[in-house]
Amino acid sequence: MARERRLGVALIAIALLVVLAGCQQYANSTPATVLESDDAANYERVFREAVPGDVDVVHSVVVTYAFRIGVVTTDDWAFEVLAPRSWVERQGAKWRLGPAASALGAVEARQADPVRPWYAPKPLPAYEAFVVQATSLPYVHLLVERSPLPDGRVRVFMSKH
Repeated sequence: MARERRLGVALIAIALLVVLAGCQQYANSTPATVLESDDAANYERVFREAVPGDVDVVHSVVVTYAFRIGVVTTDDWAFEVLAPRSWVERQGAKWRLGPAASALGAVEARQADPVRPWYAPKPLPAYEAFVVQATSLPYVHLLVERSPLPDGRVRVFMSKH
């Protein structure tokens, strides 16, 4: 009887693994659209506001996903902007960003495998790194170049994916 029970539990576990693998494959095959040609429109799509006058969007990419039953689809994105520190502070407060000390591995992985070659090209110590603090998954990253530009603004790389 105990042997039959163990066999039944093993078969249920195997069936569950097969179902989960199939679900992940289904989620990963969700159709995506890449938006890169209009930086201002990409900014407005992500931030729900027009690009502020003191911010320049240098590069952007937004990946949108088609609706699929059972799959949570939200846009993934990456930006390079030139912005004043006040903008960085506002975004940090809005997103509940904190220092990335506890998530440096995730930040390093993002930089090692960027969405585009323009994303944070300098070694990681050249940036102040921030991540969303309200979640165990550091899915929003903000890298602020430590050296300001001559006009006082900073180069900021931010991404969610």
